[in-house]
Amino acid sequence: MGQGAGSLITHIDLDAFFVAVERVRRPELAGMPVIVGGRPGGPGMVASASREARRSGVRAGMPLAQAAIRCPDAVFVDGAFDAYFSASLQVDDALRRESPDIEWLSIDEVVVALPAASRPRAAIEMVERIQQSIHALGFDASCGVARSKLVARVAAQLGRPRGVVHVLDGYEARFLAPLKIEMLPGIDQALVRRLRASGIRRLGQIARLSEAQLSLLAGRGGAALGKRAAGIDVSRVRRTALPPPRIDDRALVPPTADPLLVHGALASEVERVGRELRARGAFARTLTLRLQFPDGHVDSRTAALPEPSALDDVLLASAAELLPRLWPGDRLVRRVGVSCGGVLTGPGDSALFALGQRNR
Repeated sequence: MGQGAGSLITHIDLDAFFVAVERVRRPELAGMPVIVGGRPGGPGMVASASREARRSGVRAGMPLAQAAIRCPDAVFVDGAFDAYFSASLQVDDALRRESPDIEWLSIDEVVVALPAASRPRAAIEMVERIQQSIHALGFDASCGVARSKLVARVAAQLGRPRGVVHVLDGYEARFLAPLKIEMLPGIDQALVRRLRASGIRRLGQIARLSEAQLSLLAGRGGAALGKRAAGIDVSRVRRTALPPPRIDDRALVPPTADPLLVHGALASEVERVGRELRARGAFARTLTLRLQFPDGHVDSRTAALPEPSALDDVLLASAAELLPRLWPGDRLVRRVGVSCGGVLTGPGDSALFALGQRNR
């Protein structure tokens, strides 16, 4: 990789990405409150909401029925994940013109390691070029720039929807200190409640706690929590081949608790994901299983694969192990979905994918 110890990192957050893609496809939606995810009377959840809809209190993950009450004048769109994936590929092309060190975290979030030899001013100019290229595609992007992935991610959140926030080297702890503890990426909500019950509201308060206090509040993860609250993160950008593939859960009509039908849908989803991985010359490190139930509730679990793979047998074994954790066998299932994370590729992987092709 081209990363060095002094490399700057930019975290790029594509604001309301699904909505932005819909507006490129349908320019008449510009300026209107738009909600992506289904029809207002449907059982699903909001996948994305425009700023106009968010002003009415609509949030991603909210039931569509509730969103319709909060924003009755919204335009509801079913969603077209193939179009969103194609749009993210356009963004990917723009990024790779600047750096090969790209890690897609989701279809609308990506981390880029800027060349180690770049001076800070040159690095910021590079980030501004990236942002302009994304804007030319019709999408808004906020960019956080820092020495660590964690701080860059927080900076990108503060820069929404189209700002660039640069945290100077050595100022990470000062930058994070006044922020609410909920701003720390990945912090568990149960831990947030414990911290608030102890009078801790800001990240700077966490960073000042002793090891004993951290252990009392967060157990074994106390030491890591203290470092993260101070902006200490040594994780590197891991190259990923492309943005994560589309989400296209398989519907069971009517909803069923028949084990044969549920397992059959699971196997079909695994085969689809395996084909997509092999078509991209990629392999996965993790697998996520999602189940949606007739009441609209969605539950999911993620597991690390025994080894990176694109083989149907390996993917199916992992999915089959996750299924009993989500489904006791006596509950109706409406949809089954499988997706993979940590998707990587490289010149040394050809033998693996030659094997994978035989499972197609």
